[in-house]
Amino acid sequence: MEREAVAKRIGERGQILGHVLLATTAILWGSSYISTRLTVGEVPPLLLGMLRGLLGTLVVGIAAWWAGEPLRVPPRVWLPLAGLGALGVGYFYLGLNLALQWTTATTASLLSLPYPALTALGSWLFLKERLRPTQAAGIGLAAVGATWLTLATAQEGVGGAWFGNLLALSITVAWTIYTLLGRRILPHLSALTATFHMMLAGTLLLALGAGVEFLRGARPHWTVETILVTLYLGAVCTGLGYAFWNRGLSLVPAAAASTYLYLQPVTVLALAIPMLGERPSLGTIAAGVLVIAGTALAARPTGGD
Repeated sequence: MEREAVAKRIGERGQILGHVLLATTAILWGSSYISTRLTVGEVPPLLLGMLRGLLGTLVVGIAAWWAGEPLRVPPRVWLPLAGLGALGVGYFYLGLNLALQWTTATTASLLSLPYPALTALGSWLFLKERLRPTQAAGIGLAAVGATWLTLATAQEGVGGAWFGNLLALSITVAWTIYTLLGRRILPHLSALTATFHMMLAGTLLLALGAGVEFLRGARPHWTVETILVTLYLGAVCTGLGYAFWNRGLSLVPAAAASTYLYLQPVTVLALAIPMLGERPSLGTIAAGVLVIAGTALAARPTGGD
């Protein structure tokens, strides 16, 4: 009985750690929308994505070395990790950086809101994960807020940036697939080792695109600001962010983990007003509050979980 009690306490602590890591990652990734929007006009989008991935890979590699974790993985594991990297790094940065050339940071972040509902559906269909009634109600409440947010944003005048919006929405679909696949792959590997190989694969894919971009004449305009923002995007938002997210994903069920990304657009809204001059309406703010309420309800632990 004593061993069971100790194991239960360890499990509860792991759950708490997982929730903290996921929430921190969502806030970091929210800030990355602002940073990317500030930089993508000065640095070509594929080059920016490649540098972000490269810096993130270096940070994760150093962290793994510091922790004494081997970076070698069996060949049979690298291919699935490469697939995760293509979705969660390569295509994510490609879609995000291109989308932010045509749409606002606020709109792009709001279009990430269907992700938890898609993940919950996929978890039920493919991972056989159970949804608590309170969790399902929270996801439903947040989905109502997400729909309201999307409509309010469109009414505020997105500016016909439908191509950018579609790219941003496609990122949501890709990240849903990444999360579902990651639930099967990542728990069996060290978080740092898995993240290193995943990011390396995605960065190589982005390097190919950046090479084509360079041949077509795209050149960066480096300033102190763009250098600092690129370093922040790569080292903090990417290196630490992916390590935190993958570790949290190994401790928290996929459907519960997905709700934390509701914090991402909230972070964007809070930063976009002073830094980008974006002015959401009262309806948008009210809808954001509804999303937060749904997220809190969906993520709240109950007895037996």
